[in-house]
Order: sequence, then structure tokens, then C-alpha cells
Amino acid sequence: MQRALHCSLAFAVLYVLPYFASHAQTPHSAQLTLQDLLAEQPTGEFALSPDGKTIAFTRAGQIVLMPSEGGWPVTLTSMQGGKTDLAWSSDGTRIAFANQGSIWVVSTGGGAPTRLTNAPAGAGDPRQAADREPQWSPDSRWILFQSGRRGVNSLLVVSADGNTTSFLTPAGQEAGEARWSPSGSEIVYVSREKAYFSGRLDLLPFDGHSGQSLGTAKTLYTAPVDRGGGWSIRGATWSPDGKTLATVLQNSGWDHIYLLPATGGEPKQITEGSFDDQEPMFSPDGKSIAFLSNRGTAEATNLWLVPARGGEAQAAAKFSVAGFTTEPRWSPNGKQLYFNHQSPVQTSDIYVQDLVPGTAPRALTNTTLQTFATSAEMPERVTWKSADGREIAGLLYPARAAKPGARSPAVLWIHGGPEGQDVFRADGWAQFLAQQGYVVLEPNYRGSTGYGEAFRNLNVGDSNGGEVDDVAAGAQYLVSRGLADPARIAIGGGSHGGTMVAYAVTRYPDLFAAAIELYGVVDRELFVYRTNYPSAVRWMMKMGGTPSEKPDSYKRANVLLSIDKIKTPLLVMHGEDDPQVPPAESAEFAKALRAHGKTYFYFTYPGELHGFSQPAHRLDAWQKELAFLDHYLNPKFGTTTTSTEEVVLPGADKQANAHNVPR
Repeated sequence: MQRALHCSLAFAVLYVLPYFASHAQTPHSAQLTLQDLLAEQPTGEFALSPDGKTIAFTRAGQIVLMPSEGGWPVTLTSMQGGKTDLAWSSDGTRIAFANQGSIWVVSTGGGAPTRLTNAPAGAGDPRQAADREPQWSPDSRWILFQSGRRGVNSLLVVSADGNTTSFLTPAGQEAGEARWSPSGSEIVYVSREKAYFSGRLDLLPFDGHSGQSLGTAKTLYTAPVDRGGGWSIRGATWSPDGKTLATVLQNSGWDHIYLLPATGGEPKQITEGSFDDQEPMFSPDGKSIAFLSNRGTAEATNLWLVPARGGEAQAAAKFSVAGFTTEPRWSPNGKQLYFNHQSPVQTSDIYVQDLVPGTAPRALTNTTLQTFATSAEMPERVTWKSADGREIAGLLYPARAAKPGARSPAVLWIHGGPEGQDVFRADGWAQFLAQQGYVVLEPNYRGSTGYGEAFRNLNVGDSNGGEVDDVAAGAQYLVSRGLADPARIAIGGGSHGGTMVAYAVTRYPDLFAAAIELYGVVDRELFVYRTNYPSAVRWMMKMGGTPSEKPDSYKRANVLLSIDKIKTPLLVMHGEDDPQVPPAESAEFAKALRAHGKTYFYFTYPGELHGFSQPAHRLDAWQKELAFLDHYLNPKFGTTTTSTEEVVLPGADKQANAHNVPR
């Protein structure tokens, strides 16, 4: 799934009026540019100080401090590199964070940050090899963190002065999502091995004097194996008295909140229904649990409250349009909830909700670019029937300025995962394409999250099957509604979205006039041999076994065996250091396309992992994608160029690894 790294800009965060009122009064006078997409700087993750008076958050690669009631921000750091995983010390004088592969601490009064760890290069996935996710112990003597130094995720602690570092979990055990108990004498975490890949909650006793674990961890709960390779446990949170843990399990077929005694025992389910609940957080008095839920609209999340003993849940914050909420945080007095929120017409900002009936959430930051605010529009949630009659949902962005009754060029943009989901978020690329005159459809095909475990596992043992039919039916839906020109439909996507593109152009060779395949898998057998170990295990579970155990499944998922069926021109791009989808996937794809005389364009980007994070590379990729779409779907006449190529892609003459085989 693509993640965006935002470039550095100067900014100010001010008191704001309710956003949607001002947005509704502003005419659509601005036009988004690709530079606008690159310049977006929404608030990143945030952390509330122990006294509740200050918010620390990330923006433009730095840590920023702001009063929790809103006000002028103060930039705390200036060092290079993005900052993540902010954590306040219990006395509020220091903030720990991850940067440049190490754990750092900075005084909240200012000054140069101190580097506490300096991890050697780890094995396996470089995204996971670094030191990350610091958490202070309740007495602020130790910082718990996660690292891939030994080739798997391990838990370690470092002393507050950086002089002592100790491993807490055994070599070879995958461990993460750890949290201190309120007393600091125990740590609950999730361990994973092939036999219990969906996760196990373990409790580790900790000696605060030596910084060592006291014996082996105790297993509290082991999740049933998800045959789709999903990670059904994503950690647990402690009640204030340290007696109870809240976690999310999919035992009912949906993600719901369960309570578990800290001593172990049978989990108690406290939410239920045909929707997903996530991120439970106990109130300071332990009587309520705040959580996120997509109840009401599967493609949106909102903030909810439920009594800790169980009972009827109530919405805690309501917005006038569908959006996406993350990171719920209680104020120390339990009277407010802080959270991040975005929508299709607003990039991510920090909000506070007073827990008083009849009050509305208040925006504490306003980081949405004016051009985005005056040009973005809400997408339409639509549904259609797939080939087997199953209902599929998606988000539809109509083409801007389309003439009544006219059919427009269309782009189906496919999310990755496949356990991802397209939601009501600030999707700058979809908004930009719609503004350029394209109908954009984002299908949540079978395998997507948000619709229950059964739907998410429909593609298990069926790669390149019903999931592709779902997407093709979406294209046909656009035609049946009179929105899309059937001769001008494109498909694009990254990661598993790229895989779906490769599937689609072989399974439906006459449906798409152009295809953009970004860092996808075209040979699943090659993938499981060369990807990182957790990803290999997950996909072998999803495929039903190893390549030798399920040869037919892997053969069906091998696009390289069906190159001769492809009629669609392809734009293929990949990061050269991708640890998730091996770069060999795109290299082999391009090699096969060339051998069969197909039309394709192939570019790689140095120093990029899974997706494109460097601003120059992101802009270059967008420019190429737009030029490619315009050439095949929406040509612009009367442009001036001296190129002798059939298709002019920006920067292509500077790419030594670009290949073009024109028809």
C-alpha cells in the first residue's frame, strides 16, 4: 500500500472556524496541480502530554508543540529525517522518538536531541530493521522499543541515559505491539510464529532495577489461525488499575472489542455487529472505552464510546460529511477526546471533542491547502454486482466539467493489501484525475478489509479469480451508468493493486485501453522465495500452501505465463530497493513484455523501498502516469514537442532503465 512522505514547507497552525462551513461557501475557482499534491503537509501522528496541556505532533519532518486547546505552534526539532513514534516521559520534560533508524530523546524546553541507540544494520526488511516505537516506563527510567536488529522484530529497553540496552524477547521470536503495565512491572505484547501467525498475547515480567526480563513470558491468549494470513491481534491496552486488557479479535467474523483478565482467561466480547471496531482506549477512570468504528458507513470511521463493563455504544464525535478518524487519545481528566480526522475535502488535522452532550468536535489545526479546499469534492459511494452476483462497493469520483450525457475517460485505481480499503479520506490523486476530466472508481474488491472476515478471505486460494471479476464488473458498471466511454478505460494501482492490474490485462484483454502497474507481483512463486519472511508465510497461507504443495494455484497467479494475451499498453514502475515486492517481479515482467513485442514503458527509482517516498520521484512518477493516461485515453492536441518517440513521458530521456516498445 502506498505511503506518502511529505516535503518540508513553512507553515502556521491557527485557531480555525468549523472547516466544512467555510468550505461550503467557497466556489470551485482553483485547480489542483501535481505540485499541490507534493506540497500537502497534513498533521502526522500526535501525543498528548501527561498533564494534558500540550500536544506534540509531527509535520514537515519535525516535532511541533502546541497548546492542547489550540494556539500558535512551536517547532521543537530541526534535525534531518522524519520523526515518528512520539512518546512523552511521565514528568513531561522529554519526548522520545524514532529518527534515522535510532531512538532519540529531546527536552521539551528545546535543545539538541540526544541519540540513545545506534542499531547496526539489521537483516531482512529494511523498513523493520531500525529501532522504533519508543515507550517510556511509568517511572521514566527505561524506554521500551522495537527493533529488527536480529532479522525479526524484537523487544528491547534502553535506559534513559542511553548507557544500558537489553533484549527482552528471545532470538527468533517475532514480537511487537508492546505496552507497559501501569505499574511498569509487566509488558504485554504480541508474538508471532508460523504456528500461531495470527498472533499470541504474551505477558513479560520486567525488573525495573536491572532492565531485564524476569523469566519467560506467560501466554494469555492465542488467536485462532486466520487461513488468509491476517494478523487478527494487533496489541492490547491496559485498564488504569492494571487488571484488565482490551484488545480486538475477529472471533465473531468481524473485528470487535474484547476484555481479557491480565492474568489470562477467556476473552469477553463487549461490542458486536456487522461492522469493525478498532483501537480501544480505556478512560482515565477505567469506566469507559473509546474506540473507532465503521458502523454506519463501511468506508468511514468515527469515534465511539462504550461502557467498560459492556453495553450500548454511543457516537462520541459527529461530522457533517463522511471521513476517516484515527489515533483516539483521552485527556488526563477524562473530559475530552483528541484524535486525527480527515475527509475527501480536508487533509488530516487534530481535533478535540468535549464529552458534553450537544457539542461538536473542534479543529485545533488547519493544514489543508487552500487550493485543495476550494477544488476537492466528495466522492459517491456506489455498489455493483460482480460476475457471481456478489455486491461490491467502491468510491466514485465523477469527471469534473463533464457535459450532460457525455461519456468520459475513466480510471479504475486499485488499492493494495489486498487487505486494504479505499475510504473517505483526502485522496489527492483521485481528486486531481477527476479534475483532469477522468471518472475515477476505487473498488473495494473481495479481500478488502471493512466488510468482515468472510469477505476478506474470499480470495484465499483464488488469486487471480473473483477479485479480478469484481474490478472488471466495476468498469462495466461505469459504462452501464453512461459515465465512461467503453473505449477509454484505464486501470492502475500499486503493490497488490499493481498485481491486480497485471491480472486484469490478461484476464480481460479487451477491457482496458491503458494500464499502470506499480511495484506489483506477477509471479507469486518468485515472490514467496524473495520477499521478507513474514510476508512469505502470510502469502503461502493465502495460497493454501507452498509452491510445491499448490502448483496449480501458483500457476494461475503467474502472469508471465499469459503475456501473449495482453493487448493493453503498460506503464511499469518499481523502487530498486523494495523489500516487500522484489524488484525482480517488474524486471521479469518487462523482460517478458519485450520478448512478446508488447507495448510497455518500464522505469525504476533508486533508493526507493515499497512505494515512492522521495519528493522528486513522486512528482516524476505522477507526471509519467498523467502523460501516459492522456496519450491513450484523453489526448491533448496542438502540444509542441521535438521528441521522436511515439509517447512522450516526462523525464524518460534521462532514465537509462526505461524501455519503450511501440506498436
